[in-house]
Amino acid sequence: MLGLVSEGMTEQLSLINGVAIALIALTAGNELDLRAFRPLLRSIGWMTLVAVVGTAFLLSLTIFLSRDLLPFMSLMDTRESLAVAMVLGSVMAAQSPAVVVALRDEMNADGPVTRTVLGVVVIADLVIILLFALTSSIAKSIFGAPGDVVETVLQLAWELLGSLGAGTMLGAVLWIYLRKVQGGGALFVLTVAFVMAEVGRRVHFDPLLAALAAGMFIRNVTTTGDRLHHEIEAAALPVYVVFFATAGAAIHLDVLLVVGVPAALYVVVRALGLWGGSRIGARIAGSPASVRRWAGFGLLPQAGLALALALLFASTFPEFGAEAAALTLGVVAINEVLAPAIYRYALVKSGEAG
Repeated sequence: MLGLVSEGMTEQLSLINGVAIALIALTAGNELDLRAFRPLLRSIGWMTLVAVVGTAFLLSLTIFLSRDLLPFMSLMDTRESLAVAMVLGSVMAAQSPAVVVALRDEMNADGPVTRTVLGVVVIADLVIILLFALTSSIAKSIFGAPGDVVETVLQLAWELLGSLGAGTMLGAVLWIYLRKVQGGGALFVLTVAFVMAEVGRRVHFDPLLAALAAGMFIRNVTTTGDRLHHEIEAAALPVYVVFFATAGAAIHLDVLLVVGVPAALYVVVRALGLWGGSRIGARIAGSPASVRRWAGFGLLPQAGLALALALLFASTFPEFGAEAAALTLGVVAINEVLAPAIYRYALVKSGEAG
């Protein structure tokens, strides 16, 4: 608003965005302790499938049907509109483990609702990243030069499986460093995040998938998960400050005003999908009554991953990505303000707040 930051400056800071996106996914992967979630896997699995995947599909359908409200989709044909709606639906369905963990610690909360919500939002990060990688790859093939089916499948396999394999190898490199070297861990984590973001992008790997695989490898195969968490905390703060500031600078208020009505609509659809889907999933899994009633509210908060995906979407599709990102950032902003207070209320009413 003050004109202190120009368009060129925000574009030059895209390097920071890539590193921040890799750090966010590395953190999410490091929180995926499969052994700790094993007792709740049935509830977590059904709630993730019905609530998270179902809401991504519901949002995609809503975006496609309301495409007349979105100026950046006005010139797209049906196939292109459907592809963009699928990508945006997966982005908007993202949750926030960071907010859930912060509220759990602040409220000193523990119990089936708290544990199930944490498990779902962490597993949902993995699912959303996979959905985004899949749908964005399909969209890129639709908007790019037409190719045969075999070529598209091979490209998808390279991007998905190659990213997971490369991430696992980088996780092993991180593990060796953290095990053998006592100092400089934060700087080395930043270096690995840079390699994932910049080198990975140049060889058509997905930095989100690579970083997620690295974090999961370290948490579940090695004993250095807690050390990695500590080093990420030490390294990430200055990166996140620039990342969130750049995300704010990327919001065009004039565009946000145009997409304000559909953004509010998608917030409502997302909330209904996550809340209703979690109740259905918890009922199928035979979860306790408190989980069926209150866990859905813990899926509403959004933060880092949704912002990261929105900015990644903008850079992947520069022709219309800025307007689509403004829409997504509007949805995230509304949820960022309202959802944490709603989940706090649910923790109190469930009786799990300390």
